[in-house]
Amino acid sequence: MQPNPWDDGGQSESPSSPSPNVYPEPIIVGMPQQINQQMGQQMGQQIVYLQPQSSSPKVLGIFVIIWGAISFLGVFLSFIPLEDPTTGEKLIVPVSVIMVNVMNSALVAITCMLGGYWMTQYKKKGIHLVLIGIILSYFVGLAGLALGGDGGLGELLGDDSAVFAVVAVSEGICSVICGLLVAIPLMNAAQGLDESSLFSQLK
Repeated sequence: MQPNPWDDGGQSESPSSPSPNVYPEPIIVGMPQQINQQMGQQMGQQIVYLQPQSSSPKVLGIFVIIWGAISFLGVFLSFIPLEDPTTGEKLIVPVSVIMVNVMNSALVAITCMLGGYWMTQYKKKGIHLVLIGIILSYFVGLAGLALGGDGGLGELLGDDSAVFAVVAVSEGICSVICGLLVAIPLMNAAQGLDESSLFSQLK
């Protein structure tokens, strides 16, 4: 058998030899957010979109700090002599009432200023501290009222029990309203608050 004169010794490619597979690159069309989702699904990754921080904790924290600063002035106002609303005579206020009022003003000032600062830092424990201060201030105020710190309302209305009931209800309504305002970031699940809790630290 004679060799093929046209054979140069090289290997000829068979027309049926498999060619390498060439896959077309996928073309992603859509909005940027949709494109990121599609790319994340192809890469097997979960894309989490971060929402901007809510401004309610910082704004309310500033107002709470101002409230605490104003309450701090009550420490000095407790020593100012009071006058009877009907006769204009100076009222003799027991020392125990003055001390309770000073303690109440200092309590509100400290809890509001510190809690308000924590709120501006998006710390949830700041809201807890302010709420605790509101509750304690309500009961301390009732204690001062029971000791005779009614500011002459007892003589004006002629019934100490009626004065206590009126002040207790009015102060209670104000405390509830203040508490609800401070707790707004908790009720609307404001973005940016951390998981710090003052109640867990008190355990």
